[in-house]
Amino acid sequence: MRPIAADDVPSALLSLDGEGRITDANAVFEEWTGLSLAELTGRPFTSLRTRIAGIGGRSDGFVRLANVDGSSRPVIVGSRVTDDGELLVLVDATERAERELELVRSQTLQERTRNRLQLIIDSSIAFSAATTEQELVDILVGTVAKAYQAEQVAVFLHDDTGGFAHSSGSNPLRDPQQTASLVSQVSALRSVVAISGTTEGDEFSPVLGQAMRDAAMDAVLVSPIQHDDVLFGVFVAFFLHPRTFDSEAAPLADALSNQAAQAITTLRLQRQLEHAAMHDETTGLPNRRRLETQLLEYQRSVSTLVATLFIDLDGFKRVNDGLGHHTGDLLLREVGRRLQATVRQEDLVARYGGDEFVVVCEVPELAAAADVADRIRQAIEKPFDDLPEGFPISASIGMSIARTEDPDWNPDRLVREADHAMYSAKNAGGNRVVGLPVA
Repeated sequence: MRPIAADDVPSALLSLDGEGRITDANAVFEEWTGLSLAELTGRPFTSLRTRIAGIGGRSDGFVRLANVDGSSRPVIVGSRVTDDGELLVLVDATERAERELELVRSQTLQERTRNRLQLIIDSSIAFSAATTEQELVDILVGTVAKAYQAEQVAVFLHDDTGGFAHSSGSNPLRDPQQTASLVSQVSALRSVVAISGTTEGDEFSPVLGQAMRDAAMDAVLVSPIQHDDVLFGVFVAFFLHPRTFDSEAAPLADALSNQAAQAITTLRLQRQLEHAAMHDETTGLPNRRRLETQLLEYQRSVSTLVATLFIDLDGFKRVNDGLGHHTGDLLLREVGRRLQATVRQEDLVARYGGDEFVVVCEVPELAAAADVADRIRQAIEKPFDDLPEGFPISASIGMSIARTEDPDWNPDRLVREADHAMYSAKNAGGNRVVGLPVA
């Protein structure tokens, strides 16, 4: 068997003198550096080393060997001291370096995924704790800014006009038309839009590209806030620094938007339930429960004279029996509108039940309460467009008045006394007001 020559091994071999200069090298080393032995001889080995490579920038036992063409090769270096200097063995570590790089990427992705999962969990808890939509969208702005390190974030929600209103955060777009264009286009797409650079902005929309240049923005991330095909609005993250978006950027935005949309749905449902619990379904007026609560709130006032008017409709039973409940409901709704139009906005108009209504208002004196009661009687006595001739409607009104400083202030007593006075008006022939003196 012949001796193994230096050029037979797949590794690079080289000899260094006592000062670290190359004195000899095999063909593999020449190939890896792109230099001939003549060019290598006398050259310091350190001049061919570039940076240390490894996971996270740490040294893991190999260095990079530079080639004259600008490329480099990760190698593991072994050495042995000789009488003349040092013998080095360089083993190609390309595969190991690639595996370590992939490991770094995997670890980075796992860490990013854990952080984003925790962010989603934290935001879910924060959203569920919000008691108003304003509080909720403020939380969304802060969460998005943290999640993407965005300089500015804005939330736009649907308003009563069918457009979008700026509800929270800051919007760097100078032209309202630019904002409207961006929001409306993303709303129509119903999907997350991530744009890096003004060129992509121009491709999405020339208006957006120009808007980005005007505001010195480099990137934009827009997500519709929607749940079960119901669109509530959008959030927009604005970036003033160069920003590219990884594969998880859109799913994260979608998750945050969906959480916010679910929370908005819950808040609005709660408001509807609370409104239904405190309001009459037929007329939309506050109901008996809300009336009792409001009367208790009047007790907090200082030395206020409060009039409670109990109103019963004369002739309503004939309408209900003769024309049907549908016509009766229309009549009740119209009575509710007339009552609200007759009193002040701050006064309380409630449906007590059946054809009975209660009005509560602050008055300076007994005469003022009597004046309000008579205006109500006259308003109800006027003809109703939905009723044919022969179905006259009027009101029997009972009035109770008390001062809030009265130690015996009792909402039940006030309503009960007004109710008794109403029966006196009814028994006297109806279409009149019967009042009680100040308690």
